[in-house]
Amino acid sequence: MSIDAVQVSSPRAARITTLALQALTAVGAAAGVQGFVVGSFDPLVAQLHDAWPIVEGRIMPALALGATVALPQAGAFVLGLRRHRWAPDAGLAVGAALVAWVTLQLPLIGWTSPVQWAFVGIGVMEVVAAVVWRRQEGRSTTSDLGRAALSA
Repeated sequence: MSIDAVQVSSPRAARITTLALQALTAVGAAAGVQGFVVGSFDPLVAQLHDAWPIVEGRIMPALALGATVALPQAGAFVLGLRRHRWAPDAGLAVGAALVAWVTLQLPLIGWTSPVQWAFVGIGVMEVVAAVVWRRQEGRSTTSDLGRAALSA
């Protein structure tokens, strides 16, 4: 028996893991947007303004977080719920984007922010789960096509 013949996990488990991470991230980012809008993160906004004078007020960081994290994660989540063929690819893309987004923020926000590090970890887990999902979806599709060709 080859290693390829052994499946450690199912595409369903990888899909559920990816979707759970997307839901968690979308909700967390939406809460962050709300926090910016109501002023809960005003010290952070001031810190961002000191680093980037273009950041003026609460709305710009709220829009940036919503547009780069909340909406893409929610969109990928919906694709996954609908079992769209691009859902694993979307999971990989939004997971990688989350890792990049948060990693680029760390020098601005501070290296000791536990929330930022948690979302780096979530992004990495999302990428890994989406890669497993992609690989297993591709493998099952290929083997189904092979079986159909052999039986014909």
